[in-house]
Amino acid sequence: MSSMYIKMHQSIFFLLLLIVIIPRAVSQEESTLEWYYEQASEAIAKEYYESATRYIEEGKKKFPDSSRLNLLLADLYYDKELYKLALEEYLEAEKKGEQDFYALNQISHSYGKLNLEQESIDYLEQILSIYPDSILTIDDLAWMYFKTHQLEKGEKIILQALEEHGADHGLFMTLGTIYSGLYNYEQAKHFYEKSIERALEEGDDYFASIAYYNLSLLEHNFYHYNSSLRYTEESIAMADRAPGHLARGELYQSRMDFDLAHAEYQAALARDTTPLTKVNLAILYQKFGRLELARKLSEEVLHSPELSWMYYYGIDLDRHYKDIHEILADIYLGLSRVEAMKPVSGLPAWIKSIFKGIKYRLLAYYHKQKFKVYSLQVGRAYLAEGNFLDAYLEFFHGNESYRQIALKYLSGAREIETRLAAHSEAFYYQDEAKLRRSPEMLKNSLAGFDPFWEKEEIARGLRLLIPLLPGNSEERLLAINQLYEINPGALLQYGFGLPLLLRVSLPEGQERDSRIPHFRPLLKRAGSLVSAVARNQGAPADNKYRYELWIQLEDKNNARFRLTDISRSQIVVQGSAASAGGSAGKRAAELIQGIIEQIYELH
Repeated sequence: MSSMYIKMHQSIFFLLLLIVIIPRAVSQEESTLEWYYEQASEAIAKEYYESATRYIEEGKKKFPDSSRLNLLLADLYYDKELYKLALEEYLEAEKKGEQDFYALNQISHSYGKLNLEQESIDYLEQILSIYPDSILTIDDLAWMYFKTHQLEKGEKIILQALEEHGADHGLFMTLGTIYSGLYNYEQAKHFYEKSIERALEEGDDYFASIAYYNLSLLEHNFYHYNSSLRYTEESIAMADRAPGHLARGELYQSRMDFDLAHAEYQAALARDTTPLTKVNLAILYQKFGRLELARKLSEEVLHSPELSWMYYYGIDLDRHYKDIHEILADIYLGLSRVEAMKPVSGLPAWIKSIFKGIKYRLLAYYHKQKFKVYSLQVGRAYLAEGNFLDAYLEFFHGNESYRQIALKYLSGAREIETRLAAHSEAFYYQDEAKLRRSPEMLKNSLAGFDPFWEKEEIARGLRLLIPLLPGNSEERLLAINQLYEINPGALLQYGFGLPLLLRVSLPEGQERDSRIPHFRPLLKRAGSLVSAVARNQGAPADNKYRYELWIQLEDKNNARFRLTDISRSQIVVQGSAASAGGSAGKRAAELIQGIIEQIYELH
């Protein structure tokens, strides 16, 4: 009995001892830094991010002097593209004594992702002072020098690195980009080709694709269009990336080939994680008159909070916003002109159209002013680093309202660039003609452009020329016809209408229609010089009336139409239009609006 009593007490004693010891052991395990780190890492691996941050925050409180958990949390934020939060944790780790290469490099990259270029440069220079043999740091620093227009600094550190450490395809490509920025065509091409050669030797097709893309941009910038197109194809063959399609799309756009350019931009959009493709699409849509699509894309890019993509591209915030505001200024000005020319009937519709046009005008003015401000800021940044060519071009754009000032900067840029690329003279001549508002110079400028590759500039010259020619003169109307042939979408947004022979047919057995008297005034409001001809009357022998619009009325709300190029006896576009009902004037306006929308679309 006593023996059983003693054994029972011994068992109770050991049980109580275990109850006391086990929690202490667990508590000691939980109190280690390693335990918190492992628990957080395991949670991150399982994508339990809330649990991970809870472990990290608890561990940071218990071990405030350790930087390990700061780095772990910083890496999590960085991977999730939360660069501001990542930077805070990396900097906190640095304060706790973290000075290794990885931590400092991540701080530099975080600053770069936040478009704080100078802070990124400061850390890269610090890293290089500690790790002078880091090729990665030299390449990153040279790239940041390029982004901040410090091209000579970038050239110097890469040439020194190549001399000390030997060939490197990354350094070759960055050096090629720097020489491209310095407008040194031969050296830029030389180092791009060396980077491609070495990348292919090392089996790095993806890198070769990037270098081929850069080489295509170089050739485009120096007006070597066939070579540029060939290198875009090489780039895409190496790796089917968005930039290769963008570069090829820009070449097709310069030929005013909407379908090919659009197909390339759509291919890029399917592969792109940056807004660059949307910007290119917006420009394409604006040029070809699809203004509402262009507006939506541009506004989306303007208001996007995600800007870290610029780290990998040779662009900064000021240049990005400058480009977007320029596009939006053109879009809203075009929308205001389209609204002013819209066929409307009745006082309420007319008043609504007036106010809508005024709103677009004000928005165009706002974005134009923002564009000018950013142009001057970008110009000053170029000037500070001694890049006079790009500085003068930005000052020219920022001062176009002040002719003499703009001419001065245009002349300065012209003197520099025409020595580097003789063909650039055609572009400068056209810009001078625009500033001087000289019809003769603009007419002469058209002959300076390649009729195949530079059709975009020919179209620009025509739309600058047309407003300077006498109204309804044969020369003006022929220029409008020529512009329409290149780009139907340009006309309405620049305030032009196609000269038209108008022929109207009634349903069989019907003698008159109350809508017909409205057609001619509505087409005139839409900018067209209109000459009406009877159903069976032949077209007059008049060169300015190259296009005939035939409208076949079917009933009180519906009609078919056909636009014919008389000079070629060729149908340009045909279709149907409908009205919703109402007065004769309202139905006529809706029919003409439906016809106009189709006439000025691509076909």
